Amino acid sequence: MASSIETDFSGRHFVLDSDLALYWPAQEALIVSDLHLEKATFFAQFGSSLAPYDTLDTLVRLDKLVCRYKPKTLILLGDSFHDRDGWARLPFGAQHHLLNIATSVERCIFVEGNHDPADFAHPRLNYAAELEIDSLVFRHEPVAGDGQQIVGHFHPKTRVSVKGYRVSGKCFAMNDGILIMPAFGSLTGGLDLAHDAFAPFAQSPWRSYLIYKSVIVPAAR
Repeated sequence: MASSIETDFSGRHFVLDSDLALYWPAQEALIVSDLHLEKATFFAQFGSSLAPYDTLDTLVRLDKLVCRYKPKTLILLGDSFHDRDGWARLPFGAQHHLLNIATSVERCIFVEGNHDPADFAHPRLNYAAELEIDSLVFRHEPVAGDGQQIVGHFHPKTRVSVKGYRVSGKCFAMNDGILIMPAFGSLTGGLDLAHDAFAPFAQSPWRSYLIYKSVIVPAAR
């Protein structure tokens, strides 16, 4: 059973779900990021032996979230596919599954990522460079100092100490100007929040929420 934490960002109320999703009740919007569909088959082209089940697992988990929250708007915050040929490699059943998810809500927006620019996209997938709702900007890669934004891209992770043991995992990371989503995809790793890549966006101290198995907890570094 997934757990969740309610918190405020930019004066708005959000739900952080341990199933790697963000829910915005006031807008009835569900947000996920970095699905990286067909990552295993991408690496298979170069001899990798990764089992090609990441797409199925990722879509099943997304479907369950949509069924649970019943959002009006679903936002996929970039890198939904691992590469520009990802849609073409999707098995027919997976293509049908993804389209069913996208059409089960009133509005489904695929934000462009650095792995999946819109020019490759299937015409039934609604792509946008970025999206603005109630003065909040949703984009894949952050722009330093450009207002309040919710982004993906970094695959943030963090770690905490529990009874003398170090526990690490994916996390939500936020401060006064930015909220960074955890990567949703089954074959996505993470970049530690202490990495220099986060420094340009640390206008104020980070608040992070560690996800470990089915639990989400505030993380004090």
